[in-house]
Amino acid sequence: MEELFKNAGKTIVETCSKLLPHEQATIITDNETIKIGSVIREFAEKITSKIKFHVLEQYGQRPLNNVPKEVKVDVKKSDVTYYAAQAKPGELQKFRGPLLLLAKNSGREIHMPNINDKIMMTGMQADYYKIASLTFAIMRFAVKTKKARVTTPNGTNIQASFSNKIRWVPDTGLLWHKGMWGNLPAGEVFTCPKSIEGVMVVDGTLGDFFNEKYGDLKDTPISIPIANSRAIVEDISCENKDLLSEFKEYLRNDENSNRVGEFACGTNIALVDLISNLLQDEKFPGVHIAFGSPYPQETGANWQSSGHVDGIMRKCSLWFDDIQIIKDGKFLEEHLSFQY
Repeated sequence: MEELFKNAGKTIVETCSKLLPHEQATIITDNETIKIGSVIREFAEKITSKIKFHVLEQYGQRPLNNVPKEVKVDVKKSDVTYYAAQAKPGELQKFRGPLLLLAKNSGREIHMPNINDKIMMTGMQADYYKIASLTFAIMRFAVKTKKARVTTPNGTNIQASFSNKIRWVPDTGLLWHKGMWGNLPAGEVFTCPKSIEGVMVVDGTLGDFFNEKYGDLKDTPISIPIANSRAIVEDISCENKDLLSEFKEYLRNDENSNRVGEFACGTNIALVDLISNLLQDEKFPGVHIAFGSPYPQETGANWQSSGHVDGIMRKCSLWFDDIQIIKDGKFLEEHLSFQY
């Protein structure tokens, strides 16, 4: 187990960030995640002596409402910033968002909110060169696709269309150049659909804080009808009434909270099951769809939302136009020129 943990640290530093001997690195962690932060430091120290290490609780009670001055000074001087800590309510807007922008302006940022030992033993054991190969194979189809269809055994049946004015974005985990950033574990291709209709049955993980509170939805799936690219909130159904009530309320947060902002394919083929951690589960092979922000800076979409909640579905089948790309959660090698 210790060997696997070390292998994950090596992958983060040497493969995903490609830290170089002349570069400076800043590692930001917290008390809950310090074991992971420390293994990142261990492998970074094998490459460069220019390392700064910060534990967030040294700067005040969580959640933090700003980027601490000492952290800001070091990030501005860094070629690589590693964030490996637990996400806290309110920190996305006040701390993590500004930190990410600061890190991108000075170098590149490896973002790992809510990373834990289980992720280190699973998603971070992946061969990220293989993931990059599959991700770009999907991209070659996606950028030419006008329409897609998604089905699952549990009742998902969705039709989506795409605009060539909205970008598809690859997330390979290979973050080697200034201005790049990404979450680890990685492995997905995403866009904002032009339109989407049908029924989405989330029987895996539901994003934002829902995954921490309600876990795996295999036994209590939530069924979401979608029309004109928006969830029909009053018609959403789920046997878990508390989840149903909270999810409906979430989708009413602002004028676009119930609008589909993301259509994505997870491409991390090292994953064999969901773990109820969105950071990893959204990379699970298949399709996930999110309501709320379309990540306009990445996709070029011309609208915004303050929220973003992903729904992960099991055993997805996906067609790009008339070509089937995924069958029951497995990529079809004959169409992608890719081998597992």
